[in-house]
Amino acid sequence: MRFDTFPGALSGLLALASMAVAAYTDPSVLTIEGDQRTVSDRYPVERLRSDFDNVEIETRTPWTKEDETIKFRGPRIADVLRRHGLQGDKSVQFIAYDNFTSEILLEEIQSYQPIFAIDRACVSADVQSGRCKTDQEFTPLSPEEQGPVFLVWPYDQLPAEYVPARNSIWVWFVVAVRPVE
Repeated sequence: MRFDTFPGALSGLLALASMAVAAYTDPSVLTIEGDQRTVSDRYPVERLRSDFDNVEIETRTPWTKEDETIKFRGPRIADVLRRHGLQGDKSVQFIAYDNFTSEILLEEIQSYQPIFAIDRACVSADVQSGRCKTDQEFTPLSPEEQGPVFLVWPYDQLPAEYVPARNSIWVWFVVAVRPVE
């Protein structure tokens, strides 16, 4: 490479790197990537509510008490993957806002039907604090609750060996999904 082209090449690489990082700057937007990590679509939380059927899962998590359950609501991960042609791959990666990455087999997703939880059921403490109105059923997940997008599984349906060996499937602050290359 000629020396005078080096600065141009370097600035191009830096711009490309910053574009890749920029894709995950908003934790309330879920990015779906296709082959070669191209952006297929971006879903702000409101689009996850409106573009997909939202289902409820009442479950505990690996971090709640044995008798404590939380009712979550959001789109099935399988539905989102299907819309973007990602159901034919063997596994997909879920990327969290802090760049934590978890690879999950599509077989697991089909078997247990996890959701992108974006809401949780209101409880009496939410009404008392003003977070929920008296007749409000659900409230958006806050960052303290692993939101705005939290990968939630039906805990009691998972094989016993998944806990704690597969706790990495409970991805918090999900910002991207991509096929494994």
